[in-house]
Amino acid sequence: MGRESTHRSRPAWLLGALAALAITVVAITGVFMAVLGADVGCVGGGGSAQAAPTRTAKQEIAPWKLKLYRAAAKRFDIEWAFLASIGYQECGNGACREINPSGCGGAMQIAVVRGSACSPDPSVPTLWERYGVDADGDGTASITSPADSIYTGARILRPVMGAPRTGGSYAAYRQAACNYYGACAYAGVSYADEVMARAVQYGFRGAGSPKPSDPAGAVPATGAVPGGCGAPAVSGGLGGAKRVKGPAELKALPPDITPGTPESCDSRIVADVIYLARRFGQVVTDCFGLGHTPDGEHPLGAAIDAAPKDGNWANTIRLARAVGWDPACAASGVRPDCADPPFRFIGYNGYASHGDPAHCVPCTGGPHIHISWQTSASPGMPENTSLYSYRPATWIEVLAGKGNR
Repeated sequence: MGRESTHRSRPAWLLGALAALAITVVAITGVFMAVLGADVGCVGGGGSAQAAPTRTAKQEIAPWKLKLYRAAAKRFDIEWAFLASIGYQECGNGACREINPSGCGGAMQIAVVRGSACSPDPSVPTLWERYGVDADGDGTASITSPADSIYTGARILRPVMGAPRTGGSYAAYRQAACNYYGACAYAGVSYADEVMARAVQYGFRGAGSPKPSDPAGAVPATGAVPGGCGAPAVSGGLGGAKRVKGPAELKALPPDITPGTPESCDSRIVADVIYLARRFGQVVTDCFGLGHTPDGEHPLGAAIDAAPKDGNWANTIRLARAVGWDPACAASGVRPDCADPPFRFIGYNGYASHGDPAHCVPCTGGPHIHISWQTSASPGMPENTSLYSYRPATWIEVLAGKGNR
């Protein structure tokens, strides 16, 4: 009774302050756990155990993004590999902070503008207005925040797109991918199949899942514990990028990747070109050349056109994916959305006059993929100018890992 009397005697302002402090501590703790380092998959929560990231996942997804995907998936009880695959399909490995002309934006390309193609009825609140999450704790749910966008995407996938809980089947998650895209019946569009194939490669193992296309890459990364709490993620993409200045000269490519007419590139990208061509089964049909756009990278010897050595265009799409391309960004082709460093521009399916035989129609020069490296003389850079003879850029970005070991 004395205890009750003491409680009632506390001033109202003090009780309010204590309550506010408790809420603040909980909110800050949640933000730090979910965004700034703790793996939420390691603590309590509903649903089945989350799969550990595979080698492919840790190669393709930037460490900061992988952490957000896993935390957001745990928070909203969906498969993180599926969430990450949707995110990669929509944004690649970038931040995608802008709002595009269709009215969608952010890392998960969520409808944010009323009366736009993404949200046609101006009288109906957008998905962002209804479901936006302030995941980074700055007090506002912002489409420009990758954390807010990824958490919001995870939240939307369950009630709006019909994604099942963690442990759901391949078929159920595939339908959710269809719902996220808007349809699965468009001719030539394989959005849901591409999402699910990548999710399986990342570690998705729901009932009915096919075997990974690359079993070696779909093995959990070293140190990872199945069910969550794996080792820290490593650098994503093909190993990161570094900037090099010299030596700068044209150097011939080996004949096994340039059958027929010999091709030469700026010597600083030759190791990258050889690595990509041999790994993905490509032949290089052009590198240094003056018959292209004069202010592009071909006159610098810092771009290639390539096609599959054995006619298997599935290998070329693997190459396109590896360097940052996906269907959502294909029309622009440029980094940061559609080309991972060290590359500046990827021309493939969806970009005019580039692509495989089914997409490059009409196609000057024949079907091919174009890959440009970022240089000090690339479009938008201080040294950029029209060239009609070889003049090397001061620096070129190249692969820091596999291509230059």
